[in-house]
Amino acid sequence: MEKIEVIEAIKYLKKYKTETNKIEAKAAAYGFPKKCYDTFSSFSNKYGGIIIFGINEEKDFNVEGVYDLNDLQKHITSMCSDSMEPAIRVDILPMEYEGKNILAVKVDELVQNKKPCYYRPKGLKNGSYTRVGERDELMTDYEIYALQSYNDHIFEDTRPTKRATIEDLNEDELKSYINKVKKDKPNFAKNNYEKCLKICGIMDKSNDRIYPTLAGTMIFGQYPQAFYPQLFIACAVIPGLELGDTGINGERFIDNKRIEGTIEEMLEETMGFLQRNMKMSVIVNSEGKRVDRTEYPMKALREAIANALIHRDYSTQTENAYISVYMYNDRIEILNPGALYGTNKLEKLGTATIMESRNPTIVKILEEKGSVIENRHSGIPTMKREMKKYGLPTPEFYEERDSFKVIFRNKELVSKLEASGQVSGQVSGQVGGQVGGQVSRQQKLILDYCMMPKSTNEIKEYLGIKSRNYVREKIIKPLIENNFLDYTNKNHINASNQKYITLKKEK
Repeated sequence: MEKIEVIEAIKYLKKYKTETNKIEAKAAAYGFPKKCYDTFSSFSNKYGGIIIFGINEEKDFNVEGVYDLNDLQKHITSMCSDSMEPAIRVDILPMEYEGKNILAVKVDELVQNKKPCYYRPKGLKNGSYTRVGERDELMTDYEIYALQSYNDHIFEDTRPTKRATIEDLNEDELKSYINKVKKDKPNFAKNNYEKCLKICGIMDKSNDRIYPTLAGTMIFGQYPQAFYPQLFIACAVIPGLELGDTGINGERFIDNKRIEGTIEEMLEETMGFLQRNMKMSVIVNSEGKRVDRTEYPMKALREAIANALIHRDYSTQTENAYISVYMYNDRIEILNPGALYGTNKLEKLGTATIMESRNPTIVKILEEKGSVIENRHSGIPTMKREMKKYGLPTPEFYEERDSFKVIFRNKELVSKLEASGQVSGQVSGQVGGQVGGQVSRQQKLILDYCMMPKSTNEIKEYLGIKSRNYVREKIIKPLIENNFLDYTNKNHINASNQKYITLKKEK
Protein backbone atom coordinates (compact mmCIF):
# COMPACT_ATOMS: atom_id res chain seq x y z
CA MET A 1 0.00 0.00 0.00
CA GLU A 2 1.40 3.39 -1.03
CA LYS A 3 0.69 6.79 0.53
CA ILE A 4 -0.82 8.05 -2.73
CA GLU A 5 -3.47 5.30 -2.53
CA VAL A 6 -4.48 6.45 0.94
CA ILE A 7 -4.45 10.13 -0.04
CA GLU A 8 -6.73 9.45 -3.00
CA ALA A 9 -9.11 7.53 -0.72
CA ILE A 10 -9.23 10.45 1.75
CA LYS A 11 -9.89 12.92 -1.07
CA TYR A 12 -12.79 10.75 -2.20
CA LEU A 13 -14.27 10.64 1.32
CA LYS A 14 -14.01 14.41 1.76
CA LYS A 15 -15.40 15.20 -1.69
CA TYR A 16 -18.40 12.89 -1.67
CA LYS A 17 -18.93 12.65 2.08
CA THR A 18 -19.55 8.93 1.86
CA GLU A 19 -17.69 5.68 2.28
CA THR A 20 -17.64 3.02 -0.45
CA ASN A 21 -17.56 -0.75 -0.73
CA LYS A 22 -13.75 -0.51 -0.48
CA ILE A 23 -13.11 2.56 1.72
CA GLU A 24 -14.02 2.89 5.41
CA ALA A 25 -13.29 5.73 7.86
CA LYS A 26 -12.94 5.14 11.60
CA ALA A 27 -12.68 7.77 14.32
CA ALA A 28 -9.88 6.89 16.76
CA ALA A 29 -8.96 10.15 18.50
CA TYR A 30 -9.85 8.86 21.96
CA GLY A 31 -8.94 5.19 21.83
CA PHE A 32 -9.32 1.99 19.84
CA PRO A 33 -12.80 1.92 18.25
CA LYS A 34 -15.21 -0.32 20.13
CA LYS A 35 -16.40 -1.90 16.90
CA CYS A 36 -14.27 -2.33 13.82
CA TYR A 37 -14.11 -6.11 13.53
CA ASP A 38 -17.17 -5.99 11.29
CA THR A 39 -15.26 -4.07 8.59
CA PHE A 40 -12.26 -6.40 8.79
CA SER A 41 -14.64 -9.32 8.33
CA SER A 42 -16.64 -7.74 5.49
CA PHE A 43 -13.57 -6.60 3.53
CA SER A 44 -12.04 -10.08 3.90
CA ASN A 45 -15.24 -11.69 2.64
CA LYS A 46 -15.95 -9.31 -0.23
CA TYR A 47 -13.52 -7.25 -2.32
CA GLY A 48 -10.93 -6.14 0.21
CA GLY A 49 -10.44 -2.45 1.03
CA ILE A 50 -8.74 0.30 3.02
CA ILE A 51 -9.71 1.28 6.56
CA ILE A 52 -8.45 4.74 7.56
CA PHE A 53 -8.27 5.34 11.31
CA GLY A 54 -8.30 8.99 12.37
CA ILE A 55 -11.13 10.29 10.18
CA ASN A 56 -14.52 11.05 11.72
CA GLU A 57 -17.46 10.21 9.48
CA GLU A 58 -19.91 11.88 11.88
CA LYS A 59 -18.11 15.23 11.43
CA ASP A 60 -18.11 15.37 7.62
CA PHE A 61 -15.02 13.16 7.43
CA ASN A 62 -12.76 15.63 9.23
CA VAL A 63 -9.23 14.42 9.89
CA GLU A 64 -8.94 14.22 13.69
CA GLY A 65 -5.92 11.93 13.99
CA VAL A 66 -5.48 8.89 16.25
CA TYR A 67 -4.88 8.72 19.97
CA ASP A 68 -1.63 6.68 19.77
CA LEU A 69 -0.16 5.15 16.61
CA ASN A 70 1.78 2.45 18.41
CA ASP A 71 -1.06 1.27 20.66
CA LEU A 72 -3.54 1.35 17.78
CA GLN A 73 -1.31 -0.88 15.66
CA LYS A 74 -0.97 -3.36 18.52
CA HIS A 75 -4.75 -3.57 18.94
CA ILE A 76 -5.26 -4.12 15.21
CA THR A 77 -2.59 -6.81 14.78
CA SER A 78 -3.79 -8.59 17.93
CA MET A 79 -7.41 -8.58 16.77
CA CYS A 80 -6.51 -9.81 13.26
CA SER A 81 -4.31 -12.61 14.62
CA ASP A 82 -6.23 -13.71 17.69
CA SER A 83 -9.88 -12.73 17.23
CA MET A 84 -10.54 -13.25 13.52
CA GLU A 85 -11.15 -16.74 12.10
CA PRO A 86 -9.24 -17.43 9.99
CA ALA A 87 -6.46 -15.09 11.14
CA ILE A 88 -5.86 -12.34 8.59
CA ARG A 89 -2.69 -10.48 7.65
CA VAL A 90 -3.06 -6.80 6.92
CA ASP A 91 -0.84 -4.05 5.52
CA ILE A 92 -0.52 -1.17 8.01
CA LEU A 93 0.73 2.31 7.08
CA PRO A 94 1.16 5.10 9.68
CA MET A 95 1.29 8.53 8.05
CA GLU A 96 0.65 12.22 8.55
CA TYR A 97 -2.19 14.04 6.83
CA GLU A 98 -3.22 17.65 7.42
CA GLY A 99 -0.80 17.74 10.33
CA LYS A 100 -2.44 14.79 12.10
CA ASN A 101 -1.26 11.21 12.58
CA ILE A 102 -3.53 8.67 10.90
CA LEU A 103 -3.29 4.94 10.33
CA ALA A 104 -4.28 3.22 7.08
CA VAL A 105 -4.94 -0.53 7.04
CA LYS A 106 -5.30 -2.46 3.80
CA VAL A 107 -7.33 -5.66 4.05
CA ASP A 108 -7.12 -8.15 1.18
CA GLU A 109 -9.99 -10.35 0.10
CA LEU A 110 -9.52 -13.91 1.33
CA VAL A 111 -9.24 -16.75 -1.14
CA GLN A 112 -12.64 -18.32 -1.67
CA ASN A 113 -12.01 -21.55 0.26
CA LYS A 114 -10.98 -19.59 3.39
CA LYS A 115 -14.25 -17.67 3.64
CA PRO A 116 -16.16 -16.70 5.65
CA CYS A 117 -13.89 -14.68 7.89
CA TYR A 118 -15.68 -14.01 11.17
CA TYR A 119 -15.10 -12.40 14.56
CA ARG A 120 -14.44 -15.35 16.85
CA PRO A 121 -15.98 -13.96 20.09
CA LYS A 122 -19.35 -13.65 18.33
CA GLY A 123 -19.17 -16.95 16.49
CA LEU A 124 -19.76 -17.88 12.87
CA LYS A 125 -23.44 -16.87 12.66
CA ASN A 126 -23.20 -13.52 14.46
CA GLY A 127 -19.65 -12.58 13.53
CA SER A 128 -19.59 -13.03 9.72
CA TYR A 129 -20.06 -9.83 7.74
CA THR A 130 -20.25 -8.79 4.10
CA ARG A 131 -19.88 -5.37 2.47
CA VAL A 132 -23.05 -3.89 1.01
CA GLY A 133 -22.28 -0.46 -0.43
CA GLU A 134 -20.74 1.57 2.40
CA ARG A 135 -22.20 -0.68 5.12
CA ASP A 136 -21.04 -3.80 6.93
CA GLU A 137 -23.95 -6.22 7.21
CA LEU A 138 -24.26 -9.59 8.88
CA MET A 139 -24.15 -12.46 6.43
CA THR A 140 -27.41 -14.30 5.96
CA ASP A 141 -27.73 -18.01 6.69
CA TYR A 142 -27.81 -18.54 2.93
CA GLU A 143 -24.55 -16.64 2.35
CA ILE A 144 -22.75 -18.61 5.05
CA TYR A 145 -24.14 -21.89 3.75
CA ALA A 146 -23.12 -21.06 0.18
CA LEU A 147 -19.52 -20.47 1.27
CA GLN A 148 -19.37 -23.57 3.44
CA SER A 149 -20.90 -25.84 0.80
CA TYR A 150 -18.36 -24.54 -1.72
CA ASN A 151 -15.50 -25.21 0.69
CA ASP A 152 -16.82 -28.69 1.46
CA HIS A 153 -17.35 -29.49 -2.27
CA ILE A 154 -21.06 -30.17 -1.79
CA PHE A 155 -22.90 -30.40 -5.10
CA GLU A 156 -26.61 -30.12 -4.54
CA ASP A 157 -27.58 -31.53 -7.93
CA THR A 158 -26.52 -35.02 -6.77
CA ARG A 159 -28.49 -35.11 -3.53
CA PRO A 160 -31.13 -37.84 -3.47
CA THR A 161 -34.82 -37.23 -4.12
CA LYS A 162 -35.92 -39.50 -1.29
CA ARG A 163 -39.62 -39.60 -2.09
CA ALA A 164 -38.95 -40.74 -5.65
CA THR A 165 -37.99 -44.03 -7.27
CA ILE A 166 -36.73 -44.95 -10.72
CA GLU A 167 -40.37 -45.47 -11.74
CA ASP A 168 -40.82 -41.69 -11.45
CA LEU A 169 -38.32 -41.13 -14.26
CA ASN A 170 -39.00 -41.41 -17.99
CA GLU A 171 -37.63 -44.85 -18.90
CA ASP A 172 -37.47 -44.21 -22.65
CA GLU A 173 -35.53 -40.96 -22.13
CA LEU A 174 -33.13 -42.68 -19.73
CA LYS A 175 -32.37 -45.56 -22.10
CA SER A 176 -31.94 -43.22 -25.06
CA TYR A 177 -29.46 -41.11 -23.08
CA ILE A 178 -27.45 -44.07 -21.74
CA ASN A 179 -27.22 -45.62 -25.23
CA LYS A 180 -26.02 -42.29 -26.64
CA VAL A 181 -23.29 -42.00 -24.02
CA LYS A 182 -22.23 -45.63 -24.54
CA LYS A 183 -21.58 -44.96 -28.23
CA ASP A 184 -19.08 -42.25 -27.37
CA LYS A 185 -17.43 -43.96 -24.38
CA PRO A 186 -16.36 -47.59 -24.88
CA ASN A 187 -15.20 -48.08 -21.28
CA PHE A 188 -18.45 -46.66 -19.95
CA ALA A 189 -20.35 -49.11 -22.18
CA LYS A 190 -18.88 -52.06 -20.27
CA ASN A 191 -21.10 -51.31 -17.25
CA ASN A 192 -24.64 -52.59 -16.76
CA TYR A 193 -27.61 -50.25 -16.97
CA GLU A 194 -27.94 -49.61 -13.21
CA LYS A 195 -24.21 -48.86 -12.85
CA CYS A 196 -24.39 -46.49 -15.80
CA LEU A 197 -27.17 -44.53 -14.11
CA LYS A 198 -25.05 -44.22 -10.97
CA ILE A 199 -21.91 -43.18 -12.86
CA CYS A 200 -23.88 -40.48 -14.69
CA GLY A 201 -25.23 -39.07 -11.42
CA ILE A 202 -28.84 -39.93 -12.27
CA MET A 203 -29.30 -42.44 -9.43
CA ASP A 204 -27.48 -42.74 -6.11
CA LYS A 205 -27.52 -44.79 -2.94
CA SER A 206 -28.59 -43.49 0.48
CA ASN A 207 -29.20 -45.66 3.56
CA ASP A 208 -29.04 -48.83 1.43
CA ARG A 209 -31.72 -47.56 -0.95
CA ILE A 210 -31.36 -46.27 -4.49
CA TYR A 211 -32.93 -42.91 -5.29
CA PRO A 212 -32.98 -40.58 -8.27
CA THR A 213 -30.74 -37.57 -7.75
CA LEU A 214 -32.03 -34.04 -8.10
CA ALA A 215 -30.28 -33.85 -11.48
CA GLY A 216 -31.93 -37.09 -12.56
CA THR A 217 -35.33 -35.87 -11.40
CA MET A 218 -35.08 -32.44 -13.03
CA ILE A 219 -33.86 -33.82 -16.37
CA PHE A 220 -35.63 -37.18 -16.68
CA GLY A 221 -38.54 -36.89 -14.24
CA GLN A 222 -42.07 -37.56 -15.46
CA TYR A 223 -43.25 -34.72 -13.22
CA PRO A 224 -40.38 -33.17 -11.18
CA GLN A 225 -42.66 -30.71 -9.37
CA ALA A 226 -44.29 -33.61 -7.51
CA PHE A 227 -41.08 -33.65 -5.46
CA TYR A 228 -39.88 -30.06 -5.90
CA PRO A 229 -43.07 -27.96 -6.21
CA GLN A 230 -41.25 -24.61 -6.19
CA LEU A 231 -38.76 -25.48 -8.92
CA PHE A 232 -40.79 -23.87 -11.68
CA ILE A 233 -40.69 -20.71 -13.81
CA ALA A 234 -43.18 -17.89 -13.16
CA CYS A 235 -43.81 -16.03 -16.43
CA ALA A 236 -45.79 -12.81 -16.57
CA VAL A 237 -46.44 -9.91 -18.93
CA ILE A 238 -46.75 -6.64 -16.99
CA PRO A 239 -48.82 -3.80 -18.55
CA GLY A 240 -46.32 -1.09 -17.66
CA LEU A 241 -42.82 -0.34 -16.41
CA GLU A 242 -43.08 -1.65 -12.85
CA LEU A 243 -44.50 -4.67 -11.07
CA GLY A 244 -47.91 -3.57 -9.85
CA ASP A 245 -48.76 -1.40 -12.85
CA THR A 246 -52.20 -2.13 -14.27
CA GLY A 247 -53.73 -2.03 -17.73
CA ILE A 248 -56.67 0.05 -18.95
CA ASN A 249 -59.11 -2.47 -17.49
CA GLY A 250 -57.26 -2.74 -14.17
CA GLU A 251 -55.52 -6.00 -15.08
CA ARG A 252 -52.21 -6.69 -13.32
CA PHE A 253 -51.02 -9.19 -15.92
CA ILE A 254 -51.65 -9.37 -19.65
CA ASP A 255 -50.51 -12.99 -19.53
CA ASN A 256 -49.44 -15.05 -16.54
CA LYS A 257 -48.34 -18.68 -16.43
CA ARG A 258 -46.67 -21.14 -14.07
CA ILE A 259 -44.39 -23.31 -16.19
CA GLU A 260 -43.45 -26.76 -14.90
CA GLY A 261 -41.74 -29.90 -16.18
CA THR A 262 -38.15 -30.97 -16.72
CA ILE A 263 -35.41 -28.42 -17.40
CA GLU A 264 -35.77 -28.97 -21.14
CA GLU A 265 -39.57 -28.75 -21.05
CA MET A 266 -39.52 -25.55 -18.99
CA LEU A 267 -37.02 -23.99 -21.37
CA GLU A 268 -39.12 -24.72 -24.46
CA GLU A 269 -42.41 -23.67 -22.87
CA THR A 270 -40.91 -20.42 -21.57
CA MET A 271 -39.57 -19.60 -25.03
CA GLY A 272 -43.05 -20.21 -26.40
CA PHE A 273 -44.53 -17.88 -23.77
CA LEU A 274 -42.09 -15.10 -24.67
CA GLN A 275 -42.60 -15.44 -28.41
CA ARG A 276 -46.37 -15.51 -28.00
CA ASN A 277 -46.30 -12.23 -26.09
CA MET A 278 -43.63 -10.49 -28.14
CA LYS A 279 -44.17 -7.84 -30.79
CA MET A 280 -43.32 -8.87 -34.33
CA SER A 281 -42.15 -6.71 -37.21
CA VAL A 282 -41.59 -7.48 -40.88
CA ILE A 283 -38.22 -6.57 -42.39
CA VAL A 284 -36.61 -7.10 -45.77
CA ASN A 285 -33.34 -9.04 -45.50
CA SER A 286 -30.22 -8.71 -47.65
CA GLU A 287 -31.71 -11.11 -50.20
CA GLY A 288 -34.80 -8.96 -50.62
CA LYS A 289 -37.06 -11.40 -48.75
CA ARG A 290 -39.62 -10.29 -46.20
CA VAL A 291 -39.04 -12.01 -42.85
CA ASP A 292 -40.65 -11.75 -39.44
CA ARG A 293 -38.47 -10.32 -36.69
CA THR A 294 -39.18 -10.66 -32.98
CA GLU A 295 -38.96 -7.67 -30.66
CA TYR A 296 -35.99 -9.26 -28.83
CA PRO A 297 -33.53 -11.85 -30.24
CA MET A 298 -34.81 -15.29 -29.30
CA LYS A 299 -31.29 -16.78 -29.24
CA ALA A 300 -30.24 -14.32 -26.54
CA LEU A 301 -33.32 -15.02 -24.42
CA ARG A 302 -32.89 -18.77 -24.82
CA GLU A 303 -29.32 -18.60 -23.51
CA ALA A 304 -30.39 -16.52 -20.50
CA ILE A 305 -33.26 -18.82 -19.54
CA ALA A 306 -31.12 -21.94 -20.06
CA ASN A 307 -28.46 -20.41 -17.79
CA ALA A 308 -31.07 -19.66 -15.14
CA LEU A 309 -32.32 -23.26 -15.18
CA ILE A 310 -28.87 -24.84 -15.26
CA HIS A 311 -26.94 -22.58 -12.89
CA ARG A 312 -29.56 -21.62 -10.30
CA ASP A 313 -28.96 -22.69 -6.71
CA TYR A 314 -30.78 -25.99 -6.12
CA SER A 315 -29.81 -26.22 -2.44
CA THR A 316 -32.32 -26.68 0.36
CA GLN A 317 -31.65 -23.02 1.23
CA THR A 318 -33.30 -21.86 -2.02
CA GLU A 319 -35.50 -24.84 -2.81
CA ASN A 320 -38.65 -22.79 -2.21
CA ALA A 321 -37.60 -20.02 -4.63
CA TYR A 322 -38.65 -20.07 -8.27
CA ILE A 323 -37.23 -18.51 -11.43
CA SER A 324 -39.16 -15.49 -12.68
CA VAL A 325 -39.38 -14.20 -16.25
CA TYR A 326 -41.21 -10.86 -16.42
CA MET A 327 -41.95 -8.91 -19.59
CA TYR A 328 -42.42 -5.16 -19.11
CA ASN A 329 -43.12 -2.53 -21.75
CA ASP A 330 -39.44 -1.61 -21.92
CA ARG A 331 -37.58 -4.75 -20.83
CA ILE A 332 -37.49 -8.45 -19.98
CA GLU A 333 -36.12 -9.45 -16.58
CA ILE A 334 -34.96 -12.97 -15.75
CA LEU A 335 -34.29 -13.61 -12.06
CA ASN A 336 -32.92 -16.88 -10.71
CA PRO A 337 -32.19 -17.92 -7.10
CA GLY A 338 -28.61 -17.94 -5.89
CA ALA A 339 -25.73 -15.50 -6.17
CA LEU A 340 -22.77 -16.28 -8.43
CA TYR A 341 -21.04 -19.51 -7.44
CA GLY A 342 -17.61 -19.79 -5.85
CA THR A 343 -14.91 -17.65 -7.46
CA ASN A 344 -17.20 -16.51 -10.28
CA LYS A 345 -17.41 -12.71 -10.51
CA LEU A 346 -19.56 -10.33 -12.53
CA GLU A 347 -16.52 -8.93 -14.32
CA LYS A 348 -15.56 -12.43 -15.50
CA LEU A 349 -18.88 -13.13 -17.19
CA GLY A 350 -18.49 -13.59 -20.93
CA THR A 351 -14.68 -13.65 -20.81
CA ALA A 352 -12.28 -16.49 -21.54
CA THR A 353 -11.88 -17.09 -17.79
CA ILE A 354 -12.81 -20.61 -16.74
CA MET A 355 -16.01 -20.41 -14.72
CA GLU A 356 -16.84 -22.79 -11.89
CA SER A 357 -20.02 -24.82 -12.14
CA ARG A 358 -22.48 -25.03 -9.26
CA ASN A 359 -24.32 -27.99 -10.82
CA PRO A 360 -21.70 -30.03 -12.71
CA THR A 361 -23.89 -33.13 -13.06
CA ILE A 362 -26.75 -31.17 -14.64
CA VAL A 363 -24.26 -29.47 -16.97
CA LYS A 364 -22.64 -32.77 -17.95
CA ILE A 365 -25.92 -34.58 -18.69
CA LEU A 366 -27.38 -31.73 -20.72
CA GLU A 367 -24.13 -31.32 -22.64
CA GLU A 368 -24.20 -35.01 -23.55
CA LYS A 369 -27.87 -34.82 -24.50
CA GLY A 370 -27.10 -31.79 -26.68
CA SER A 371 -30.57 -30.28 -26.35
CA VAL A 372 -29.87 -27.30 -24.08
CA ILE A 373 -26.11 -26.79 -23.88
CA GLU A 374 -24.20 -26.74 -27.15
CA ASN A 375 -20.96 -24.92 -26.43
CA ARG A 376 -19.92 -24.33 -22.84
CA HIS A 377 -19.20 -20.70 -21.83
CA SER A 378 -20.71 -19.34 -25.06
CA GLY A 379 -24.01 -18.21 -23.48
CA ILE A 380 -23.19 -14.65 -22.47
CA PRO A 381 -21.16 -13.83 -25.62
CA THR A 382 -24.17 -15.09 -27.61
CA MET A 383 -26.53 -12.82 -25.66
CA LYS A 384 -24.33 -9.79 -26.28
CA ARG A 385 -23.79 -10.60 -29.95
CA GLU A 386 -27.48 -11.16 -30.68
CA MET A 387 -28.57 -7.99 -28.88
CA LYS A 388 -25.99 -6.02 -30.85
CA LYS A 389 -27.32 -7.48 -34.12
CA TYR A 390 -30.76 -6.16 -33.18
CA GLY A 391 -29.37 -2.75 -32.31
CA LEU A 392 -30.44 -3.23 -28.69
CA PRO A 393 -28.49 -2.34 -25.53
CA THR A 394 -26.03 -4.87 -24.10
CA PRO A 395 -27.69 -7.19 -21.55
CA GLU A 396 -27.33 -6.06 -17.95
CA PHE A 397 -26.21 -8.46 -15.22
CA TYR A 398 -26.87 -7.86 -11.52
CA GLU A 399 -25.80 -9.96 -8.56
CA GLU A 400 -27.76 -9.58 -5.35
CA ARG A 401 -26.98 -11.32 -2.08
CA ASP A 402 -29.26 -14.26 -2.88
CA SER A 403 -30.14 -13.97 -6.57
CA PHE A 404 -28.88 -13.16 -10.06
CA LYS A 405 -30.71 -11.04 -12.63
CA VAL A 406 -30.38 -10.49 -16.37
CA ILE A 407 -32.17 -7.56 -18.04
CA PHE A 408 -32.81 -7.17 -21.77
CA ARG A 409 -33.92 -3.65 -22.68
CA ASN A 410 -35.91 -2.32 -25.59
CA LYS A 411 -34.14 0.56 -27.38
CA GLU A 412 -37.44 2.33 -28.08
CA LEU A 413 -38.15 3.08 -24.42
CA VAL A 414 -37.08 6.73 -24.29
CA SER A 415 -38.72 7.74 -27.57
CA LYS A 416 -41.98 6.06 -26.52
CA LEU A 417 -41.97 7.78 -23.14
CA GLU A 418 -41.21 11.14 -24.74
CA ALA A 419 -44.15 10.67 -27.10
CA SER A 420 -46.43 9.86 -24.18
CA GLY A 421 -45.15 12.81 -22.15
CA GLN A 422 -43.62 10.64 -19.39
CA VAL A 423 -40.12 11.89 -20.20
CA SER A 424 -39.48 15.41 -21.43
CA GLY A 425 -37.65 15.84 -24.70
CA GLN A 426 -35.76 18.72 -23.09
CA VAL A 427 -34.21 16.43 -20.48
CA SER A 428 -33.43 13.69 -23.01
CA GLY A 429 -31.85 16.08 -25.48
CA GLN A 430 -30.01 17.94 -22.77
CA VAL A 431 -28.36 14.77 -21.50
CA GLY A 432 -27.46 13.43 -24.93
CA GLY A 433 -25.98 16.72 -26.05
CA GLN A 434 -23.97 17.36 -22.92
CA VAL A 435 -22.29 13.99 -22.39
CA GLY A 436 -22.28 12.48 -25.84
CA GLY A 437 -24.82 9.74 -25.14
CA GLN A 438 -22.84 8.31 -22.22
CA VAL A 439 -25.73 8.69 -19.80
CA SER A 440 -27.81 5.56 -19.65
CA ARG A 441 -31.50 5.27 -20.38
CA GLN A 442 -32.14 4.79 -16.68
CA GLN A 443 -30.35 8.04 -15.90
CA LYS A 444 -32.40 9.93 -18.48
CA LEU A 445 -35.56 8.70 -16.79
CA ILE A 446 -34.22 9.73 -13.40
CA LEU A 447 -33.44 13.27 -14.52
CA ASP A 448 -37.08 13.73 -15.42
CA TYR A 449 -38.27 11.92 -12.28
CA CYS A 450 -36.08 14.13 -10.05
CA MET A 451 -37.53 17.43 -11.29
CA MET A 452 -39.08 17.15 -7.82
CA PRO A 453 -36.62 15.95 -5.12
CA LYS A 454 -36.45 12.18 -4.70
CA SER A 455 -34.57 9.89 -2.28
CA THR A 456 -32.37 6.93 -3.21
CA ASN A 457 -35.12 4.52 -2.17
CA GLU A 458 -37.68 6.34 -4.29
CA ILE A 459 -35.35 6.21 -7.29
CA LYS A 460 -34.61 2.54 -6.64
CA GLU A 461 -38.30 1.64 -6.50
CA TYR A 462 -39.08 3.76 -9.57
CA LEU A 463 -36.52 1.83 -11.61
CA GLY A 464 -37.47 -1.54 -10.15
CA ILE A 465 -33.89 -2.23 -9.06
CA LYS A 466 -33.23 -4.07 -5.78
CA SER A 467 -29.67 -2.86 -5.20
CA ARG A 468 -29.47 0.50 -3.43
CA ASN A 469 -25.69 0.51 -3.94
CA TYR A 470 -26.04 0.02 -7.70
CA VAL A 471 -28.49 2.92 -8.00
CA ARG A 472 -26.23 5.19 -6.00
CA GLU A 473 -22.91 4.22 -7.63
CA LYS A 474 -23.96 3.60 -11.24
CA ILE A 475 -26.83 6.03 -11.74
CA ILE A 476 -26.93 8.84 -9.19
CA LYS A 477 -23.23 9.49 -8.66
CA PRO A 478 -22.29 9.87 -12.37
CA LEU A 479 -25.15 12.35 -12.80
CA ILE A 480 -23.90 14.39 -9.84
CA GLU A 481 -20.33 14.31 -11.15
CA ASN A 482 -21.53 15.58 -14.54
CA ASN A 483 -23.61 18.35 -12.90
CA PHE A 484 -26.98 17.00 -14.00
CA LEU A 485 -28.18 16.06 -10.52
CA ASP A 486 -27.52 17.68 -7.14
CA TYR A 487 -28.01 17.07 -3.42
CA THR A 488 -30.84 18.88 -1.66
CA ASN A 489 -28.85 18.79 1.60
CA LYS A 490 -25.38 19.91 0.55
CA ASN A 491 -24.10 20.32 4.10
CA HIS A 492 -24.66 16.64 4.90
CA ILE A 493 -24.64 14.78 1.61
CA ASN A 494 -24.47 11.41 3.37
CA ALA A 495 -27.59 12.11 5.43
CA SER A 496 -30.09 9.26 5.65
CA ASN A 497 -32.89 11.54 4.42
CA GLN A 498 -30.85 12.92 1.49
CA LYS A 499 -32.77 13.68 -1.70
CA TYR A 500 -31.65 14.56 -5.21
CA ILE A 501 -32.92 17.14 -7.68
CA THR A 502 -32.29 17.68 -11.39
CA LEU A 503 -30.22 20.76 -12.19
CA LYS A 504 -31.75 23.05 -14.80
CA LYS A 505 -29.33 23.98 -17.58
CA GLU A 506 -29.08 27.52 -18.88
CA LYS A 507 -29.83 27.80 -22.57
